[in-house]
Amino acid sequence: MSLTPGFHALWPTPIGVHRLPDAAAVNAGFLRRFAALRAEQTQARGLAPDAPFFASDDRLMPHLQALPEGQRFLRFVGESLRETVGQANVQAWAGHALAPRVDIQGMWFQCSRQGAFHDVHTHANCSWSAAYIVQIDPTEQRIAHPVYGAGNGVTRFYGTPFSHLGGAFVDLGNAYLLPPQVDLPPVAGQLVLFPSWLAHKAMPYDGVAERVIISFNASVSNQGGPSLLHHYGPA
Repeated sequence: MSLTPGFHALWPTPIGVHRLPDAAAVNAGFLRRFAALRAEQTQARGLAPDAPFFASDDRLMPHLQALPEGQRFLRFVGESLRETVGQANVQAWAGHALAPRVDIQGMWFQCSRQGAFHDVHTHANCSWSAAYIVQIDPTEQRIAHPVYGAGNGVTRFYGTPFSHLGGAFVDLGNAYLLPPQVDLPPVAGQLVLFPSWLAHKAMPYDGVAERVIISFNASVSNQGGPSLLHHYGPA
């Protein structure tokens, strides 16, 4: 890519936030199925049944496909992925005859309470990752927590400059780098899609209801054609 004279904002970080309409019925069905799966997997692994954190195996999709509400959810996921990935790549895909195919590489659910959290991490072997909120305390109740406050159970995304800002000089000239992280408040029925390389963290959560989420990874390929558009050489 060559740069013409003028201003250029390079390497944006695309994130898609979507809401599942009438999510309450879908989420209620998920919670019933998750309770059974959690009991089975907890026993199989020899885990404490009342542990404040639980993560299922990553083979959740077949269980959702067997549920009417799961099929609706997966259609919503597919539509949301196509929209977000298409918008993120609108310039890169321009002028190419493509038939994009989105594949889910793994899907699982997690439950947390009593201050449990998921430390900073990224996801491998995929281009997009996601978190869907199945259950959490209502917003006013969640943020009223005496210790965690507004950060209670949020997903925190760390921008690409974050690792370079420790002790770095900051003034009006590079104020565009601030804040180096963004907190996304959790709402039941909300799906967030983000690049797999984006560092993120589930902040500590404590509430009346467990924080229950579905996570998954996705890759995108070109049906019947090359998976990459360009081979980059020297600038």
